[in-house]
Amino acid sequence: MDSADITDYLYAQRFYFLAEQSLNMMKKGLSELLREHGLTHSQHLILLVLRYAEFSSHRPMSTDIAYLLGLEKHSITAVVDKLVADGLVERSRSEEDRRVVHLGLTAAGRELSAIVHEKTIATISVVPDHARDEFARMCGFLESLREHIATASGQPGEIYARAYQSLLLDGQDAFRANRRDAADSP
Repeated sequence: MDSADITDYLYAQRFYFLAEQSLNMMKKGLSELLREHGLTHSQHLILLVLRYAEFSSHRPMSTDIAYLLGLEKHSITAVVDKLVADGLVERSRSEEDRRVVHLGLTAAGRELSAIVHEKTIATISVVPDHARDEFARMCGFLESLREHIATASGQPGEIYARAYQSLLLDGQDAFRANRRDAADSP
């Protein structure tokens, strides 16, 4: 390994552990909230994804959520089953293709996700005003890194990018408008 490879490795190692620390600190910041509402971290993420998806025209399937979270579909099936059993998520068959099963929030799931989402925003929206540009660049970097990792590991990176786009990015304008409307209403 030459010195450039060692330097690259050391940066990658630093990034790996800083990312892990940051994610775990966010999880710790949300743990009391999730416990209070009887949710696991995985359940919380799925409810958030389904909430965000309501701001886009995309009707998510378990596979979409698995790709967004970088997991295998079987990893979230049991979590979705529990959310369905708890009356927070519903499955519905596609009219066009009966093999396709979409996921969505029930009224109870929508209500709970709204409560939890507000507290989640307060917990994870910790980007100082002076660092917004840096944060945007970091998101771009992570998107690029996702593609490189997928390519290096022989995974089809476009499926992860497509899930990210359709479940999060496509609904951002509608989400912003909803937040503004909520803030403007008495």
